[in-house]
Amino acid sequence: MQIYWHGYSSIRIESKNGTMSSMLVTDPYENESSLRFPRTLDPDVVVLSHQDQKRFNTKAFTNKPFLIADPGEYEVKGVFVDGIQDPAVDEGTERPVIHRMITENISIAFLGQLNRKPTNIELEKMENIDILILPVGGGSVLDDEKAADIIGVIEPRVVIPMYYAIPGIKQKLGSVDAFCKHLGTCQREDVNKLKIQRKDLPADTVLVAVLERS
Repeated sequence: MQIYWHGYSSIRIESKNGTMSSMLVTDPYENESSLRFPRTLDPDVVVLSHQDQKRFNTKAFTNKPFLIADPGEYEVKGVFVDGIQDPAVDEGTERPVIHRMITENISIAFLGQLNRKPTNIELEKMENIDILILPVGGGSVLDDEKAADIIGVIEPRVVIPMYYAIPGIKQKLGSVDAFCKHLGTCQREDVNKLKIQRKDLPADTVLVAVLERS
């Protein structure tokens, strides 16, 4: 499996299950956001962290991928996606959706643009998470303190921070360095992509994989 970061909350996961190769992309953003979204991707599935599809650049791809914006269970080319939404939470038009994905026998939680702690119902569906992908920059999303608290509850084996300050972003966001500092013990690796198999998952420590923007 290979995981890339395109900026904000957009992640690309390339994986293979049996003979089926797949590409999954999350939260494609509009170019007006000050970053340019890649125009050469042809994903099999696109996962959106809000039900309002107008928030995203769903026409950015060279093909017509399967879109997942609503809660529920899905399977696309061997990749299982569970859209999680607590019906008791009323956040108006926001309606955030958390996603749990399983591919290559690795369980991944994608918190999208969440700006609050997950509810107990949401947490119950995120047990035994191997890789946790979550925003850390604050503002309209989780800040470093809330993100660190969530990591302590979910206890993943790998953490991929996203939605933080990088050159070119107009939005005022906190830095990934501040997030790592808040964690206290931060076993950090800065890489252009995360290439990982189940046998590579750390057993006793939490790896923070800081991805360069692709």
